[in-house]
Amino acid sequence: METTEPRWDEEKTKQKYLNISKILFLFAILYTLWIALLIIGAIYLELGPKWAALTIEQWTLTGIFLIAIIIGIESILLLHYSLLRRKQLQPEQPLQPVYLQGKQVYSYTVPDDAKGGIFSKTYIMIDDCRVLNLRYQMILPNELWGQKQ
Repeated sequence: METTEPRWDEEKTKQKYLNISKILFLFAILYTLWIALLIIGAIYLELGPKWAALTIEQWTLTGIFLIAIIIGIESILLLHYSLLRRKQLQPEQPLQPVYLQGKQVYSYTVPDDAKGGIFSKTYIMIDDCRVLNLRYQMILPNELWGQKQ
């Protein structure tokens, strides 16, 4: 049985990172609004500088620290996504030609992205030095082994 490396699903990764970014951005906005509320409460409503358990300076420093962490996480996500994309877009190494009885074999699989299952193989002579290997998927892997649960 041939083991294959799972393909990177760009759309799923992009959507997952986008959702994480939205949550982090929403958290940063809410924290900024909280600090604005603290400043308004301390200055305009005259509730005092320590009405929300910490001083305004402590809340502001905590906010700067948290926003720096959020920017760092966003940078890591962006870097990871671009590295995965660059790795996916790099051309693969050309495969060495396959020979069968001194003739070069050209393989074609129907459907193109078929992995696993049962295939029929047909060898067709093209000329004296080339052979076409036509592989057609007869049975899908999930029909052969049953549905994964």
